[in-house]
Amino acid sequence: MIPDDVLASIRERTDIGVLIGEYVKLKKSGASFKGLCPFHNEKTPSFYVHPQRGFFHCFGCQASGDVFGFLTRLEGLPFPEAARRLAERAGVEIPEGDPRKDAERRRERETTERIAQLLDEATGYYMKMMGEHPHGNLARECYEGRGVDAETAERFRLGYAPDAWDRLVDLFRQKQRSPRDAEAAGLVVPRRTRDGYYDRFRHRLMFPVSDSQGRIVAFSGRALPPAPGSGDEQEAPAKYINSPEGPLYTKGKLLYGLWEGRVSIRRQGWALLCEGNFDVVCLHQHGFDNAVAPLGTALTDDQSKLLRRFAERVVVLFDGDGAGRKATRAAFPHLADVGLPAKVVALPQGQDPDSFLREYGADALRDRIESAPGIVEHLIDEAASNSTGDAAATADAISSLGPVLKRVSNPVERRLYIDRIAQKFGVRDIDAVRQQLRRGLTQQRPRRRPEPEADAPIEDARPRQRAPRRPIDPLQGEVLGAMLDQPELFHTPEAEKISHVLTDPDLRAIFQATSRQVGRRGGVDASALLDEIRDMGASWWLEERLAVQLHEEVDSARRVLADVVPRLEKKAREVEARQLMEQAVAARRAGDDALADRLTRERMALLRGVLRK
Repeated sequence: MIPDDVLASIRERTDIGVLIGEYVKLKKSGASFKGLCPFHNEKTPSFYVHPQRGFFHCFGCQASGDVFGFLTRLEGLPFPEAARRLAERAGVEIPEGDPRKDAERRRERETTERIAQLLDEATGYYMKMMGEHPHGNLARECYEGRGVDAETAERFRLGYAPDAWDRLVDLFRQKQRSPRDAEAAGLVVPRRTRDGYYDRFRHRLMFPVSDSQGRIVAFSGRALPPAPGSGDEQEAPAKYINSPEGPLYTKGKLLYGLWEGRVSIRRQGWALLCEGNFDVVCLHQHGFDNAVAPLGTALTDDQSKLLRRFAERVVVLFDGDGAGRKATRAAFPHLADVGLPAKVVALPQGQDPDSFLREYGADALRDRIESAPGIVEHLIDEAASNSTGDAAATADAISSLGPVLKRVSNPVERRLYIDRIAQKFGVRDIDAVRQQLRRGLTQQRPRRRPEPEADAPIEDARPRQRAPRRPIDPLQGEVLGAMLDQPELFHTPEAEKISHVLTDPDLRAIFQATSRQVGRRGGVDASALLDEIRDMGASWWLEERLAVQLHEEVDSARRVLADVVPRLEKKAREVEARQLMEQAVAARRAGDDALADRLTRERMALLRGVLRK
């Protein structure tokens, strides 16, 4: 349990405008900033951020909250993880309650910070070498030949590792960086025959790999044509060299391009899953900026869980060859186990997303994505197309689909898929098809479905249930909004009048809660205020009103009060007079003339006051 004062300190030290600005392009709009909402597709900005109040709100999808709410919602993080990440960012230490654990955690953080700094410095160095080194043009020609422009290359921070053994080693030596930290970062390798280190990456196009926090944690280096003067007798290098796993990097837990595409994935609701680094970069170049890829491995459970935090569904776009088809089959159980619906785009034989885009264009790929079949349908069709027509081969192909259908939980869907299998393989006996599918399950034991995690991120990312929206009196809302914009007015005589003219119970509760908050803290804490009135029917109004500041000057707010409060007082007297009249009529009917006369005199006095106003 993280103490409230620590959470408050994290919130105070985190500029919500800067945080959200790393995900969304924001433009100044009065005291707020606005931009396209990262949580839903929209063409006109309806997403507002109010840095002073530490609050965001979307007038389109009604998403709102503070820095914690933004991070948990956008990245699907459980609250404790979001709090730790923001604490690290803000330089706030979250106590573990055990001095030894606190010290150990502090040491680990200091180590990872040093390693992250080295990786960031290496990224800058490789980017600089792309432009300054005599052979950097070979790296540029490599990506330009794929149709990637300079802007996209800069966005992905592509660089060039020079054809030398110790350029990076010398750079770190000059900066007095620890060679052991550089080794832990996977940037240098210890020499076998003598002391010292040499550069791991040499004469390669460098693809930095970011984690979900945007930190560079690893590199993937692609081989380039031999540099002039290097000689032709050299053995052909490996096409890719990747960083070894280390304190910041586990390849089976990250996805290339997720940091660059996270907002687009969240906004669109789906991700395009491809195979390689260049596929991701080229897809982003052509407008598919929700593309991601595993890092030199088949898709893993951890990568699927990570993807599930951002996406509601996936479109698989692997290469149109045997390896791509095999990768699609291997990806299905991982996606199914985390509940990610998937479709599959089948590319022509021998093509990958990059070559398809260059030959047919982005519109052709969009058409294929829109008409893509579900992954189960794709696997059924593929198994049928690979069947030779031989009876034994047909039976084996049907058996291979048993583990696939086992993961279809909906009984209606499963029945329809069984019918499709029978039709595709030309088997009329449905019971025989079922029997063969069951046989496939005994031949290949299915992977055990993982138990739901105690703090499943996708559940934590869901917005809280709100009370039903109800109309708010516009005049009362205008007055209370002016007070919220200029909280110092809660210390003035006007505040006493307003507490009487707010007849709406929810608005009065908001007024009272804000007044207490201003008295304690001297200002408005949007997050705390919303937590206090979350279950009220006016919570929607408060969320929208806190997102914008209509009165940036106190005199502007005072003018609203001077204009509107008398009108509300008059309206309140008219309501009270009407109630007195109804009570007087009721008293007259009951035969209590004395009470009826007294109520009538009170009503007339009220009306005279209204007329004088």
